[in-house]
Amino acid sequence: MNINPLWLRYGIIYGLVSIVFSLVNYYVVSMGLGTMSIISFIIMIVILVIVGRAQRQENNDILPYGEALKTTFLTGLVGVVISTLFTIILVNLIDPSLVEKLTEMGMDAARSMMEVVGMPEDKLAEAMEKAEEESVNGFTPTRQLLGIFQSSIFVLIVAAIVSIFIKKDEKFA
Repeated sequence: MNINPLWLRYGIIYGLVSIVFSLVNYYVVSMGLGTMSIISFIIMIVILVIVGRAQRQENNDILPYGEALKTTFLTGLVGVVISTLFTIILVNLIDPSLVEKLTEMGMDAARSMMEVVGMPEDKLAEAMEKAEEESVNGFTPTRQLLGIFQSSIFVLIVAAIVSIFIKKDEKFA
């Protein structure tokens, strides 16, 4: 099976890698939310650099910034859509109990952050109650789909930065 263009092929790879990483984190080796976020960010950057270099190589070692940005952004967007759709299926059809575990992970991260900044105990309890309510509601299919739009802004920013480093103009080829 030959999937072209490159951004689609690598976007699918990125989505599948994200799914595998998430499953390992949820069911095999539970990491904290912070560690999971950092590793997910590194995975995204690595995939975007790989697809950018592959696109440049396919273009005879020339890759204008605009084309680099298009390739890296679309790769990231496809990966985000695939992993989000999988998460919707996972928490709504396959393992609804996972919402409780993910909520707990989010609550632990929120509590740690609030304690680090020295939030008073009464305000901490109030904030934690609100955070728990928000976290549980965050796993509805509608909220997850809206998350794709929020994630796409983040992906665009990362893709724009990565594209600066992988672009190669004709005069430098």
